[in-house]
Formats: sequence, C-alpha cells, structure tokens
Amino acid sequence: MADDDLIAWERLRRQTERRGAFGALRTDAQRRDADHERAVRLAADTLLDKALRRLDDGPAARRLVDRALRLSVPGSEPGEEGALAVHLFVWDALREVALDEASPDWLDRAAAAELDGAARAEWLAALRALAGEGEVGADERRRIRLLAGPATDHGPFRGVDHDDRVEATLRLLAAVRAVTA
Repeated sequence: MADDDLIAWERLRRQTERRGAFGALRTDAQRRDADHERAVRLAADTLLDKALRRLDDGPAARRLVDRALRLSVPGSEPGEEGALAVHLFVWDALREVALDEASPDWLDRAAAAELDGAARAEWLAALRALAGEGEVGADERRRIRLLAGPATDHGPFRGVDHDDRVEATLRLLAAVRAVTA
C-alpha cells in the first residue's frame, strides 16, 4: 500500500473511531448540541400539547403556540425548530389516529378539515408525509395523494411570518382535535 493510501486509511479509521458506529456523535460538543436540539423539540411538543388541550381558552392557547413557535437552536433561523415541531406534532397526531383500528373514518375527517393558506399547506404536507411513511394502507395512501397532491420539498411554514404561523397553528390544532376526537 502506498504511503498516501496508508495516511488516508489511518485518517478514515480515526474519523470512524471518533464518530462511532453508524455515525454516532462522539465529541462532547456534538452530544451537547444534539441534547439541546432534542430538549427544544420536546419543549415545543409539550407547549403544543398544552395548547391543544386549552384551545377553548383562546388567549392561553395563543400564548403557548407563540412560545412554541419562537423556539430555536443555535445556528438555525429564529423559530425554525418551532415550525418543525408543529409539522411533527400534526404528523404524529394524524399517524396515531390512522393506525388506530377504532378510527376507520379518520381520513374522511381529515379531508373535511376546512383549512386555508398556511394551515392548509401544513395539513397537506403532514398527510403527504404520513402517506410516504408506508404505514397506512394502499387505499389510504392513494386517497391522500388525491387529496394532498404529489410529494414536494417542504419546509414547515416557509415564507410565513410569525403572527400568521401562530394563527395557522391554532387552526391546525383545531383540525387535529376534530380528527382525533
């Protein structure tokens, strides 16, 4: 083996050793950043769950959603983590009801959700993501594709200002409540 190959091989071995199996995070800074990101997402999810339960108290729900949408991690756009948390929250609620055998008409209720603007875009993106996971049946995937259109590159609330995000999220939570009830 040539010296250059040995050097490259040794460099690769050291990188693999530092990263661990399957690219696991090995440095303290990487672990701290990942832990911080998980904590922010958990906080956003908790705030959204509380807002869902307090939808009847409009001002309280609005404050909780506002806080969730302001969350971010260093190195990301302000509110980016909060927007992603909303997408994941809606997707998870839809996934949970879709996989519940006691709710065979969940997709009818999801299709009946009267949403517009940013709320509708996020709702359809969550449905497309659910269909893309492959956990729902072929008939449901086909119906979702007809309802939501083809898969697209989606950035949660891309180009939507904060106040409109709050309004859209409140409407999304109301739709989640209607579908999961």
